[in-house]
Amino acid sequence: MTVEDVLRDKGHEVHTIGSGASLHEAAGVMLDRNIGALLCVDGSGGIIGILSERDLTRSMAMHGHEAIDRTVSQCMNRDVIACRADDEVGNLLSIMTETRCRHLPVVHEGRVIGLVSIGDLIKAEHRL
Repeated sequence: MTVEDVLRDKGHEVHTIGSGASLHEAAGVMLDRNIGALLCVDGSGGIIGILSERDLTRSMAMHGHEAIDRTVSQCMNRDVIACRADDEVGNLLSIMTETRCRHLPVVHEGRVIGLVSIGDLIKAEHRL
């Protein structure tokens, strides 16, 4: 099973946020959309980072109540691991486990075409 199979069931919607947005705004978007991560992209759609629930928690632990006013760019992970639509789900599960990464943007020809979570991939594996 490939990532494309997962996206066919899940959909290709990707939620993004600007690097200058506050963590308060980011947390609100995550809550409203019931998602665990937001991609931060530049003006041409290139990935510059990813902000996860873990990043929000880390910022709160480190900066207390002041964290809520910090910007996405101050807290996001800039070392984004991406995958392709033709990648095998099993291989990605191994990579995500090894790197402790829960979300992977799916990229095709330099363009983001989806975002998969470790939960999405596990669900897909169980449907086999």
